[in-house]
Amino acid sequence: MKPLLVAACIAMAAASSVTAQSIEESARALAEKYKSSLVVVTVKGKLLASGPAGSLPERDQSRRTLGVTIADNGLIVVSNTAIDAAVGLSGQQAQVDGKVVKINTAKTTFSDVEISYGDSTLIHGKVVRQEVEADVAFILPDVAEAKALKKTSFDKVDLTQFAAAAQQADQVISLSRSSAVYGYMPTVSIGRITGVYKGDRTFFVTTAGTAQGLPVFTADGKPVGITVMRIVKGKPSGVLGTLSAGSIQVMANLAKG
Repeated sequence: MKPLLVAACIAMAAASSVTAQSIEESARALAEKYKSSLVVVTVKGKLLASGPAGSLPERDQSRRTLGVTIADNGLIVVSNTAIDAAVGLSGQQAQVDGKVVKINTAKTTFSDVEISYGDSTLIHGKVVRQEVEADVAFILPDVAEAKALKKTSFDKVDLTQFAAAAQQADQVISLSRSSAVYGYMPTVSIGRITGVYKGDRTFFVTTAGTAQGLPVFTADGKPVGITVMRIVKGKPSGVLGTLSAGSIQVMANLAKG
């Protein structure tokens, strides 16, 4: 092999090594910066449904999911289907007293919301807005309870600084928390944007967004969006997508009132 070609190959390998190192460092830095913005939300309530003959038996609901703090007042965004079992049930069938009936309407009433901030801090909250078609819900922590616990400020992911130039093939980083088995420790995943879907809202398909409620960032730390379930004709598709940070911020402003 000629000397110049060998030198070029070495230079390319070195450059590749630097790139890999930089994305790893970015992932670790993002995890450290935003770990207190990643919350675990436990929501309890009742599923209320009706059939042809009237109300169906109520069902207790308890769900746990990841949320992301996105505002100074502690406002949290979660995937709506992760907390609301009623989404998409209308028109489905259910078995009641040994009979199969069609569900005409379905709704979840939330009775208790608990927010864990990854340390010993637990604060109750309430669901203040749901955007069913976007699969987004917003939760606000109890202000008085937060003050009593001397939690006067909330670390957040600032969605207003969204990655407007993010595009297909870009490297991205998602943040999450592990299960209780590992103490809900912050975790990271590195992937790429495999596609960008532009309809009424912009969704990014990524190999990093593998669960609901994960914040996804560009390699330089700009928020791309939050992972949600794609809703098609009012029903969960079973397919995840990263809803753009800009779209979520617009809805968050409505949730703030």
